[in-house]
Amino acid sequence: MRSIIFGTAGCILLAAVWSCNGLRIVPGPEGKLMVNVALETPFGVRTKSVDLNSFVFLLIDQGGDTLHRNTVGEITGTPLSLEEGIYSIVVFNEDFDAPAFGKPYYYGSETAEIIAGESCEVGLTCVQENTGIRVVFSEDFETMYENYGMNVSGTGGSLDFDGSSENLWGYFFPGQVTLTLNTEGSPAGSVDRSIEARYMYTFLVESSGNSQENVEPVFTLSVDTTHTWVSCAWDDTGLSGDGTTKETAYSVAAARALDVGIPDIWVCGYIVGHYTTPANFLPGGLESETNLALADDVLEMDINKTLSVSIPLGSIRDELNLKTNPGNLYRKVCLKGKTKDLYFGQPGLENLKEIFWIEDD
Repeated sequence: MRSIIFGTAGCILLAAVWSCNGLRIVPGPEGKLMVNVALETPFGVRTKSVDLNSFVFLLIDQGGDTLHRNTVGEITGTPLSLEEGIYSIVVFNEDFDAPAFGKPYYYGSETAEIIAGESCEVGLTCVQENTGIRVVFSEDFETMYENYGMNVSGTGGSLDFDGSSENLWGYFFPGQVTLTLNTEGSPAGSVDRSIEARYMYTFLVESSGNSQENVEPVFTLSVDTTHTWVSCAWDDTGLSGDGTTKETAYSVAAARALDVGIPDIWVCGYIVGHYTTPANFLPGGLESETNLALADDVLEMDINKTLSVSIPLGSIRDELNLKTNPGNLYRKVCLKGKTKDLYFGQPGLENLKEIFWIEDD
């Protein structure tokens, strides 16, 4: 489930979603800088595809002069002769100076000391420095209003969201943003929210004005970093989701604590494997057609943090089961069903009625 493509040997630079470059200084009359590229896609997590070779690579001397400005693709495998001294290494994917759709900003920097005839290794981690926002309007809300939208403004500018932008992520600088809801051409309310770097926020707009919030960790493609994904009512910091819609679905942790026999509730999580006996959870397993394990963490190994799902015969089994659909492993999905007492030794979900797949950006 993991593919790694290496250039020449060297250490690995991990980005928040993609691995970046390893940097090695090799002996010589001066020092030589060698850039090695690694691209890692573990665990089948779906995310927006980005060309690693297009990342910008900067090499800056102690005086602040940029000695090299290249793309990662251009610098890979090319040794650079350098005089002794301290150098700054900067890697980022693209400039980010104003809110924009589809522009996560990844950045990392490190220093290297070059000594003639000696070698050193530098590890640099790129992390997402901006914040993702998505606005989802409930079906009831969309039925009530013909014209509606939300303006989100923050440092550097603003973005407009409406029913057509539900699957789009807008990216903003961390800090304070103002959310202004408009219906039928007039402002319907405005709130200020504080947003953090590396967080992905989904703001829900509902006709009832109920407050829901669902916070869950989501591991990105790099095993050493996480995004935090937050879903909540746009005008309230909220309570836990009530599970009545896929937008306000329970997390696996919340669903495990529910009473038995609650019908027609939504639960969202990652498919992480299946069960073979009540005491045996098989992470990454692909042999069961009748059950699967759901978790909040895509890398979950603890059976006591999973929700056991009974897969009914028919079209739902045809689409959902891991034996005939191995590509479903580690995908995020929302399931509508009925809470069940212990199933394979864990709280469960049965009588599935609907499936909704979520593709991580």
